[in-house]
Amino acid sequence: MKRLIPTLLLVIICIGGFWYASSKDFFKEKTPEAAPVAKVKNEEVASYSVLSDGSELELQQKDGKWTMSKPSPLPLNDYSVTSWLDSFNMIAKDKIIDPEGKDLAKFGLDKPKQKFTVKLTNGTEQTLSVGNAVPVQGYDYALFTGSPEVFRISDSTVKSLAKTEMDFMEKSPVKFDYEQIRGLSVDWKGHKWSLTKTDVDKKSYEANWKLGDQEVKGADSSKYLDKLQSLATEQPVKKTADVKLDAPELRIELKTADTSGKEATTAYVGKLDGEQVWIAQEGGEWAFAVPASAIQELSDLDKPQPADTAAPAAPASPTAPADGQTAPAPAAK
Repeated sequence: MKRLIPTLLLVIICIGGFWYASSKDFFKEKTPEAAPVAKVKNEEVASYSVLSDGSELELQQKDGKWTMSKPSPLPLNDYSVTSWLDSFNMIAKDKIIDPEGKDLAKFGLDKPKQKFTVKLTNGTEQTLSVGNAVPVQGYDYALFTGSPEVFRISDSTVKSLAKTEMDFMEKSPVKFDYEQIRGLSVDWKGHKWSLTKTDVDKKSYEANWKLGDQEVKGADSSKYLDKLQSLATEQPVKKTADVKLDAPELRIELKTADTSGKEATTAYVGKLDGEQVWIAQEGGEWAFAVPASAIQELSDLDKPQPADTAAPAAPASPTAPADGQTAPAPAAK
C-alpha cells in the first residue's frame, strides 16, 4: 500500500494540472485577431467624407491644414479630425458572412445607409459601406473597397466613424498654451481683475503670480487659467460678422510670449444674449455661445470664497443639571 501512495499522488497532481490548464484554455486554439482592412497615412489623405443618416459632410486637407467643405465651413478641432482617421485605420472584418457578395441587396449593401470614404493624394479611394444590422445584436453588414466579401463589423466601430458636424467642431473660444501665458485680465460688466506672472522663467505651476497686488502661488494660479480654458459651447458657432458685438459686456485679454520671448496680446470680447454670451476673438472669424453662468464664475474668481458663518455649537457645561435634577453645590475650598 505504501508503494502506491507516490503513484496516487502523481496521478492526482497530473489530474489537477490538466484541469488547471483546461480552465485557462491552454488546449484551445487561439483565434487570431482580425487584421485591419484599411491603412492610410494622415499626410497622404486629401479628403474624407461621412455619409450617415441622410446627411453628408466632407473634410479636406491642404498643406497640413484641414477645412470642412460640406455642408459648410466650421472651425475644426485638430484632435477630432485626426482621431477619425485613426478609427478608419482600425476597421476590421469581425467575421466573413459571404465571401462572394453576390446578393448585396440581401444585406442592405446595394444602397448602403452609411458610407465612409477616404480619398488619397494619389487619387485612389477607400470606402467602407455599412448596410443592415446583423441578427446578432451589436453588429452590421459591411463591404470594403477592393473586396467582394460581405463581413460583419461592430456597432462601436461604425459609431466611431459616424461623426456629426458638432463632433468635429472646435468648441473652445479661448485656447492657449499655459507655459506661454504672461498675464490675463477679465472685465465682465465693469468688474475687472488681472493675473500676472512674476517669475517668467519658471513653469506656470512653479512660478509666483500676482492677482492685482496679492501674491498667488503657481499651484493656486491654475484655477484661473483652468476656468478660462474650460469655457466651451454646445451649439453651432456663428460667423463673427453675424453676431452683434457692439458695446460688449465682456473683455478678456491674454498676454503671451513665444519660445523666443516675443510678447503679444490677444483680446476677446463678449456680448450677453439672454442666458448666453457670444464670444469672439477681436478680428477673428467665429463667435462661440458660452453660458452666462460660466462667465460669471470666471469673473468671481478674484472674490474671496464665502466662509462658513454657522456658529459652532456651544459645548455642554459640565455642571449643567439634567432635567428634573438640582445642580450640585460647588465644592468647598
